[in-house]
Amino acid sequence: MSGAIYWLQKQRKAELAGLADHVGLKNYENLLKPDLELKLEEYLRVNQNKLINDPSLEPFFKRIAASPVRRENIIAITPGDEFRKPRVRRQTKAPEEIEPPLSDPEPLNTRTPQTALSLSHSIPFPPSPAALADRIETQTTSLSNSVIGYVSSTWVPSALRSVRANLSSVIGIELLALFIEAWGLRSQVLPLRYLTTLPAAPALGTGELAIKIPDLFTMLTVGFWGPVGLWALTSVLLPLVGAWFINLTDGARSYDPVSFNVVKALVAWVVYVRSGVGGESRVVVERGVPGGAQGLLIGAGIGVLASLYEAVLRN
Repeated sequence: MSGAIYWLQKQRKAELAGLADHVGLKNYENLLKPDLELKLEEYLRVNQNKLINDPSLEPFFKRIAASPVRRENIIAITPGDEFRKPRVRRQTKAPEEIEPPLSDPEPLNTRTPQTALSLSHSIPFPPSPAALADRIETQTTSLSNSVIGYVSSTWVPSALRSVRANLSSVIGIELLALFIEAWGLRSQVLPLRYLTTLPAAPALGTGELAIKIPDLFTMLTVGFWGPVGLWALTSVLLPLVGAWFINLTDGARSYDPVSFNVVKALVAWVVYVRSGVGGESRVVVERGVPGGAQGLLIGAGIGVLASLYEAVLRN
């Protein structure tokens, strides 16, 4: 590789394009950078006499001048030697000394250094680690923007905003607490019954999976309606009645959330903590509700704090 072509290779394609415009090279717009380097080198060598005084091309021509010149061996031939043929003594060989004909020679490699150079330039290697890092960052940003755009076009963002708006209120907090209590009670009054087994899938690395569904026939028994009725009475009905009668919101709400949670806490303390009523149903409710009687009191306390906080913010 000559120093001149190495100087061109160090230039960026935009700089090579500007150099091509400067020296008057035509029809280079669709060339790749390696092809543009070769064509520009050939053009500058052909027009060396005209462009050698150009200051912008001084590094190129200096490298041409510094490149080693291949010297061909010159053989002096005296007059008349071209007609003189050397006399060769003819030798005969015995039949056993005659060598067999050689097999067909292997085809020569037709790839020249110039072709290999062009092939190496056609592979899009990054020019530097910094450029590689920039390219990775660009691709990552593009991928993340595509994912964000796809998710934004679906129902997920609107559903999340709706859930957030519903939970950011006293009513949403009360409903969430009641749902947690009811879900815990379900495991006691509505047990799961075995339905079937899904076979193993070795390709996915999973074993057999047992499918269970709630035993709905339990809803026809007293063991279901006793605990459910006691929980609904102490956590929903009696607190709603107390919040409707004792309403300190000046008519802003149909019930007072502070009164609702206070009544709920009092009823839970009387029924579950003091163990006054309920019998077996009370035991089932305490086992099912997360935290038992203490969990009911904590849920009521959270409701009171949320109600007071909302009232303070409104005023």
